[in-house]
Amino acid sequence: MPIALDPNQTFDYTLEDDRSLPDGERTVFHLRPLAAKQEARIADSLVAVTPGSDEMRMLSGTHTIEILRAGLVGWDNFLDAGGEPVKFEMTSGHPRTVRDQCLDRIASRYRTELANAITSRGDITGDELD
Repeated sequence: MPIALDPNQTFDYTLEDDRSLPDGERTVFHLRPLAAKQEARIADSLVAVTPGSDEMRMLSGTHTIEILRAGLVGWDNFLDAGGEPVKFEMTSGHPRTVRDQCLDRIASRYRTELANAITSRGDITGDELD
């Protein structure tokens, strides 16, 4: 039986590299699933075709950034190399999204892991139903 999702409900995510750390030392990212319209727009932008040629390009880097802009809504305990907290900032206006300067602070492999967590949130497992 399908379970209705709440696209405004956020969830916490800890990177795989941090999961063995004690709770107080882990970075926790606050994510939300993509709304249907966001997901469609982002999926539509994944492939670029050059008019008049047989060339097709996969824009996977852009795809990842767009997912993060829409689905990353905060973090706790994200520290810089000096141990200082990194401030999370959103753009003004509508829609509000995470600033690119914040995304620049996240290593590429972690951006990919976070984007995958955002897009897979719509897949509810049996464990989540209990």
